[in-house]
Amino acid sequence: MGLGVIAAVIPFSLTLTQPLASHAQTKKAFPIAIKQQSDTRTATMTLPVTPERAWAVLTNYVAIGEAMPDITKVQVLSRSGSSLRLRQTYQAPYTFGLAITADLAVEEVPKRLIRFRMLRGDQIRHLEGHWTLTPVQEGTKLQHTITLVPELPSVLQAGFSQLSQPSLHQSMLLLQQRMLRP
Repeated sequence: MGLGVIAAVIPFSLTLTQPLASHAQTKKAFPIAIKQQSDTRTATMTLPVTPERAWAVLTNYVAIGEAMPDITKVQVLSRSGSSLRLRQTYQAPYTFGLAITADLAVEEVPKRLIRFRMLRGDQIRHLEGHWTLTPVQEGTKLQHTITLVPELPSVLQAGFSQLSQPSLHQSMLLLQQRMLRP
């Protein structure tokens, strides 16, 4: 999903003692932490939504994917139970204006984990990552980890890194908006 498609499975056994904030009460942006280590970025945020709500938004792959700032098209190529194949076309400043296509294998562990890896792609050497959903007192903690290595000359790698991080932040903000809608 953008710099965002989908590693550890986390047990879900949380009892909420207070109701979650209603969608109408949450018009503010919630903090997003982004960390980078080499070619891997991890974005984390906690939202006042149930894991079911977060899951419903994340797994509407075509709608949420095409709403992302760096994805122009998403196709579900096949689905068999919790496994699916997606094709995403990216076009963003970090692709230097080029339309880049990647076919992804996606594995789901309902309401907990979405793991993805590239099967083949244009101008991409390596792409893999995951989403984890963890119930917490405040709602759901979402963590998106992605490793993306483009096929670029080394002189352009630094530019890629600088251009791709704002897209990840923007994608996480968009997810907040979608998840907090009534």
